[in-house]
Amino acid sequence: MASWLPIVIIIFAIALVIGPVVWLKPSSRDRKLAELRQRAAASGLKVQMQPLPKSQDTGNAAVYSAQWRNPRRLQTGWGLELQRMPHEMNFDGVWDWRNGREAPEVAKPPLKEFLEMLPADATAVYANDSGLGVQWRERSGNGGLAALQKALDTMRPVIEEAIRQQQSRSEEAGDEGDSLR
Repeated sequence: MASWLPIVIIIFAIALVIGPVVWLKPSSRDRKLAELRQRAAASGLKVQMQPLPKSQDTGNAAVYSAQWRNPRRLQTGWGLELQRMPHEMNFDGVWDWRNGREAPEVAKPPLKEFLEMLPADATAVYANDSGLGVQWRERSGNGGLAALQKALDTMRPVIEEAIRQQQSRSEEAGDEGDSLR
């Protein structure tokens, strides 16, 4: 029995060293998410983690954002969040405005079209100073990323022009007066 004790101690010591290393190794899901986010970043999307909407429990999910082409004079700061249940008072069935802050009226038809193009696991749409972003749980993988990229490529320019603030008539009249001189 005494001759086995050093072997048992050596095996235990090896397990103590290898255990934490194996524990820190990323899972296959983590590797797939990293690859998905890297592919999105390479295509020009900005990826960052944000808390899920209150209606979607706790936790975080990635927000994939496309930058505005011309960020001047845009009415941003609004967002749409997925709700637990559809309601006629919501913007589009299960989507409703975050904190009651709505996009301009002219942007609402393209936003409805945009929502229809998103992957099923999308949880929010945000318009901020840096761009138009979609939060999604990334469960739909490569297919979801392709749908997200297509939706942003197609609808971001349309939504960008729809939320652009119109110049006031006095500014336009001043510009016309300047061009007549």
